[in-house]
Amino acid sequence: MESPLVLLLAGFVVLGLAGEALLRGAVTLADKLRVSPLIIGLTIIAFGTSAPELTVSLNAALNGQPDISIGNVVGSNIANILLVMGGMALVSPFFVNHGTLGRDGGFMLGVSALLFVLGLVGMIGRPVGIALFIILIGFTYYLYTSAREAEDTAEAEAGIDENRVPGGAAFATLVLLVGIAGVIWGAELMVDGAVALARQWGISEAVIALSLVAIGTSLPELAVSLVAAMRGHAGLAVGNIIGSNISNILLILGVTSMVAPLPISDMMALRDIPIMIGVACLGFIFMASGRAMSRVEGGLSLALYAAYMGFIFSA
Repeated sequence: MESPLVLLLAGFVVLGLAGEALLRGAVTLADKLRVSPLIIGLTIIAFGTSAPELTVSLNAALNGQPDISIGNVVGSNIANILLVMGGMALVSPFFVNHGTLGRDGGFMLGVSALLFVLGLVGMIGRPVGIALFIILIGFTYYLYTSAREAEDTAEAEAGIDENRVPGGAAFATLVLLVGIAGVIWGAELMVDGAVALARQWGISEAVIALSLVAIGTSLPELAVSLVAAMRGHAGLAVGNIIGSNISNILLILGVTSMVAPLPISDMMALRDIPIMIGVACLGFIFMASGRAMSRVEGGLSLALYAAYMGFIFSA
């Protein structure tokens, strides 16, 4: 029998590779079918990078492990700001358009606050899950109708270029199908490994989900954002991070709770979700400073993430 750590690491690797294949196959196929670049950017790229989180959370919920479902989303949102955005700034300091920040960043803070309220309630039931999904559809439609300026179109086209695979529609379809199968398999490996590792180490499933699982499911955001930042598309990279954080709450928790109602533990509601909101506010402040996010700020973000990891493992 494989060790829990081997299972978790295998899931980590499979999810990262398969998530990338799923994203690139879907983007390329949509482009070959002449779907609008703006639609591809707002839906396929934004939602595609959340595919690992969705499969892991669904798998965990169906297996009766809601702490992994919730912890995966909360931990991923924290990792996206501190780890991914911090890593971007460390590699290449960047500036973010204020229009994108005010619109998308403000909405991200709003849905984060909504999750805090749901945490106080202690449950995300099916009706709430449906409402979350409807909010996501409405916000996506709003983005499409309000983001048709030249800059947004240029960023969307850059997103396609960053995520294209060579070949025709048939090859893109094959890459997409392999990616879907790999994400499902990787999610199963990761959840099985996380549960077994938590039992072996004598720590809660929530801690494993907030740390190792969250890092693993954030790999697509990390890969997409670092490549975009290095190629000078900081707006695309930050848009991916903000869009993923919104999707994690509205799409992943919405869909997962429609399948199986999700109880939220007191620890998650009173400790980790408030930390997630604080991290989102910190990211907002960094981006709203009116200047580039510097390497020093990137290093500070990474240090804060390391401190958070140390805190949850020692608590």
